[in-house]
Amino acid sequence: MSEERMCPRCQCCEQIWYECEHCGGTGFSHHDCGEDSCCCLYPKDNVICDICEGEGGWWECLGRCDKDGKHKKEEL
Repeated sequence: MSEERMCPRCQCCEQIWYECEHCGGTGFSHHDCGEDSCCCLYPKDNVICDICEGEGGWWECLGRCDKDGKHKKEEL
C-alpha cells in the first residue's frame, strides 16, 4: 500500500503500512477444514491471522507516538 495517511493519535506524522510477515498480507494464516487429515483438493487459507487480526498488516506512525499521541524519545 502506498497510500499516505496522517497518524490519528499525534495528527502530525505520516503513517506507513507494514505488511504482516506471518500471513503475507492476506489476513489468513493457514487452512483448517475441521478434519483430522485434510483431503481438500484446493485448500485455501481460512483461519484469521492472530498477529494482524485479519487485517494483513498495520499502520505505524513514523514519529513512533504512543497511545496518548506523544512521540517517544530516541535512546542514544
